[in-house]
Amino acid sequence: MAARERMTLDPIPLDQVPEVTAFLTGLGLGTLRQDAVTAFFGRNDSWAGVTDAGVPVFVKKTLGEAELVRRRVERTGAMSALLDVHRVINAPRFLGGDAESGLVAFTLLQDARSGADLASDDDFTWELARSAGLQIGTLHTLQAPPVLARDTSPPPIPPLGRLSALPLEVYAAASGAELEAWAILHNDAAIVEAINDLARRERGAPHVTVHCDIRLDQFLHHDATLYLTDWEEARTADAARDVGAFAGEWLYRGVLGMASGDDTPGDREVVANGARRFETLRPYVESFWSAYLQARPAARADRELAVRAAGFAGWHLIDRLIVAGHRRGRLSPLERAAAGVGRRLLLDPAGFTTILGLGGDR
Repeated sequence: MAARERMTLDPIPLDQVPEVTAFLTGLGLGTLRQDAVTAFFGRNDSWAGVTDAGVPVFVKKTLGEAELVRRRVERTGAMSALLDVHRVINAPRFLGGDAESGLVAFTLLQDARSGADLASDDDFTWELARSAGLQIGTLHTLQAPPVLARDTSPPPIPPLGRLSALPLEVYAAASGAELEAWAILHNDAAIVEAINDLARRERGAPHVTVHCDIRLDQFLHHDATLYLTDWEEARTADAARDVGAFAGEWLYRGVLGMASGDDTPGDREVVANGARRFETLRPYVESFWSAYLQARPAARADRELAVRAAGFAGWHLIDRLIVAGHRRGRLSPLERAAAGVGRRLLLDPAGFTTILGLGGDR
């Protein structure tokens, strides 16, 4: 399959967002030209290109309520300063941020490929998975910067307050597929209890510095180096969040990759085909986990880490179901199948650690 670069979009015209130009010039980086700028697919507005001063930049506008935006910009700056000291963790260079406008700027890694694109093209290697494990394991050994240490806000996912009912404004803005996804949760008392139980176990677990938003598209491969990006949700929390999310990404790909087109397999076929597909992907998780434990040997003392990680892998599949429904009318049968697999992990996480690739090197 031909190699693909990151999915690009037409950005919001710069003349409609003059704060972007003011932000870049204020940092001494020059200005972007509208005919030479692009944007990457994501939940935030972005602009990428080379300024008239010859600086390759990626600018992102963090969206949300003012206080939430301020925290995200502060976390990004604090983590970038921390990572500048610890070179084992590769991150694009942070060029500056503005909490009022929500703008942050980084050095643009030109022609980089995301981990998600690498995986889709079967170009994500065990060595890259090992690099991810070393970096996440090292991250979990670092002392949290004061901004993170003082931040007691709960992680945004799972959104525990929405497991029983949606706020009116969220319900009104949701697509048909998103409402389908929430209905699956709201009509399943067992899974709601399992998610709440996972949150309770997290509160009693050791807390470390975590990324808290691990997905394959948060990794960028550039000049033979794997980078980890998007630090706006970083905080002190359970290490199982990051480990489980990495495993959950591959499990999600295993389920969605087992059929194509209009295939609508039944439940038994879902389980059988999904298991066979994940067998080919599990070595990525095993490579990650082995490197993670190498970078963070103290994790071996946390006997329940792998179990909680399996739970978070299960939640990751549920979360992907909700995200997949954005601006769509219906969920696909395979997306519903992925949610069913996530449910099984949440209800019995201890029974799936070895299957996920989190059972070795203990």
